[in-house]
Amino acid sequence: MLLGLLILVALVVWYTQSGGAATEEAISTSNPPITATPPATAASGRGGQAGGGLPEAVRLASLEQVPEQGAAARNPFGFGTPPAPPRPPTPAYVPPPPAPAPPPRPVGPPPLPPIPVKFMGFVEDPAHPGKVVALALNGGVVIAREGDLVDGRYRLVKVGLESIVMAYPDGRGQQTIRLSGS
Repeated sequence: MLLGLLILVALVVWYTQSGGAATEEAISTSNPPITATPPATAASGRGGQAGGGLPEAVRLASLEQVPEQGAAARNPFGFGTPPAPPRPPTPAYVPPPPAPAPPPRPVGPPPLPPIPVKFMGFVEDPAHPGKVVALALNGGVVIAREGDLVDGRYRLVKVGLESIVMAYPDGRGQQTIRLSGS
């Protein structure tokens, strides 16, 4: 144990005399300590130290030349101008939905126009047996029975209790017209 202690002391002595001094010298030359000696007495020597082994003097006059800034302008954590505020996020582009395709056109001839007849009611005619109806057409009243041609353009196909069936003379475009007149 005594031998280990002796080796440790020898290493400490060797370190301070060889490696430790070189390291301290490198540290003192890269960052010289600041002292309050005037610059006229500081003689430049090895590593910026004075001839008597003293570090370089602090120049207090150069510190007084720093311009004062207002308390609001001084920010120890800021570096230069403040950064610009971030831009607001742009909304993601959403393409409009495609226009719906037009419905397919029916194949064949165009549909016939509606028949402009209103069913007004029933008419009793003792001279003519069967169901007789009153129809409103072009501002006038027409009396017709089943199978008759009305106004030369429409045929009364069937007469029911609450409705009639009208069609074009060739049998196309049959329409049921209710007693309400629509």
